[in-house]
Amino acid sequence: MSYRFSEQSGTVTVTFTGQMNFTVNVEFRELLANIVAKRPQAVVFDLSELTMIDSVGLGLLYIAQEDVAAIGAKLSLARPKDKVARLLELTEAAKTFEIIP
Repeated sequence: MSYRFSEQSGTVTVTFTGQMNFTVNVEFRELLANIVAKRPQAVVFDLSELTMIDSVGLGLLYIAQEDVAAIGAKLSLARPKDKVARLLELTEAAKTFEIIP
């Protein structure tokens, strides 16, 4: 997994590329700590370039949601495609996350 990070008008956007699985646990948590330290009003995870996510990756998204909510911000998932969109659908994550098509 790799990512691009940008900030604009109180919103942090992170575009993920590749696979979000158990191998990115430490890197993801470091990224999340950096995001939370900035105390943005909103966080958008752009999943359009993510090719795969497993149960650990999904768990990381839930952890991110909790950490972002703890600072009074909102986490949205944007543009999930193919397998990623299907996993979010199957696990009913859309009931928990705001998903931006």
